[in-house]
Amino acid sequence: MLITISSIIILVAGFWFYGNSGWHLNRNKFNKLPIGDLKHLKGPVYVDDVGHFWELLDQKKNIFHQPDHEVELIENPYPNVEGSFEMDTKNPNLKFLCKTDSGGSFEAILQPDGTYLTQGLKQGTYNYGHPEGLWGSFKHAILDVIPHFINSNYRSF
Repeated sequence: MLITISSIIILVAGFWFYGNSGWHLNRNKFNKLPIGDLKHLKGPVYVDDVGHFWELLDQKKNIFHQPDHEVELIENPYPNVEGSFEMDTKNPNLKFLCKTDSGGSFEAILQPDGTYLTQGLKQGTYNYGHPEGLWGSFKHAILDVIPHFINSNYRSF
């Protein structure tokens, strides 16, 4: 029993330390947004004007980046993305990920007016663990999601 309590204390302290570390809070110095328009390739994959591939994630994987209230429907939403999208006024933001060579991913949260959400609690942030497959999802939870709940005061770059 003592080992279990000690393990929990060490785990919580570790997450607290990591959540307040410069490595976590400075993550956005690595984040990039799509350049220019996103052109549809196949399925959920898009390419920007400089050749980076961006995957449009399902809305169920985008719950942390939605506004807290319903927004008004706008005409011609997401003007910088090729294709037509039905705008969901309760979950209007689209989430795109671009996998990096280091195993992380750039994260871009596109608002219906065509701008990217780059400030505040719901902004896109650099992911140290790209959430692909079981191992990637585990790394994403440990390196990105849990620390976000400990401290989401990211520094702007």
